[in-house]
Amino acid sequence: MSDAPALPPYELAFPGPLRDRLVAAVLTGRKTATTGLLAAYEAEGEPLPASGDRSALLDSDGRPVAVVEVTGIRVLPLGEVDLRHAVDEGEGHRSVAEWRAAHERFWHGAELREALGDPDFTVDDTTGVVAERFRVVEVLDPVAAAVAGELALLEPSVRASRAESERLLDPEFTEVGASGRWWTRAAMLDALTDMDDVAALDGQGAPCVPAGVRGVLLAPDIVHLTYELAFGGRHVRRSSVWRRQPDAVLWRLYYHQGTPVPPEHR
Repeated sequence: MSDAPALPPYELAFPGPLRDRLVAAVLTGRKTATTGLLAAYEAEGEPLPASGDRSALLDSDGRPVAVVEVTGIRVLPLGEVDLRHAVDEGEGHRSVAEWRAAHERFWHGAELREALGDPDFTVDDTTGVVAERFRVVEVLDPVAAAVAGELALLEPSVRASRAESERLLDPEFTEVGASGRWWTRAAMLDALTDMDDVAALDGQGAPCVPAGVRGVLLAPDIVHLTYELAFGGRHVRRSSVWRRQPDAVLWRLYYHQGTPVPPEHR
């Protein structure tokens, strides 16, 4: 049985859309690093994390969704944060400058300045930061993990990255597409790395808008998701089965099927 209730909370950003995105990135294995302000630890009187520390990752409702373990800590000036760390934060940043701009928007926000007790707080190259690396030890909410993975696979940046797709697709993945085509894992990975094929798969590049996402835990290691997807004037009802291998922590897509919905049945 998990010891999550006895663990200290692990909170990324403030409750809301940003935290939702960050938690989802952790649950899918995309986010393995984070950066905090040294000043925030000092203002709250909290000790710095240490390798081996375990915490309960909280979602925006304050529910523990995973147990995470610190695997490395560096205290350094903001100007020395490297590209690997920026990329491993899992927010899609392709450069340190891009990463820093996003973090400065957060650190200069009203909520963070209020938490620090400094309405004029700003950062520069010399500002102390805590660069933390972590791993997921246990997923406490399998349905949330499956939903996070499903939504990630709808993101163009994830679909275009073979490494990202490989992490999310089960070794035995198969799919029956809306056209009736039977997809193997190898064929899907090849298609997802070809942007022309991706456009064909999701409606010529039109934005995918999922609705009515529902998940059911069918067995300890099996989650079934259903939802409807609208793109390019089309509607498709989708069904996905996610599973966790006995020797793994993260969840992967095992089976997927899509059925077009004619106008009279929408």
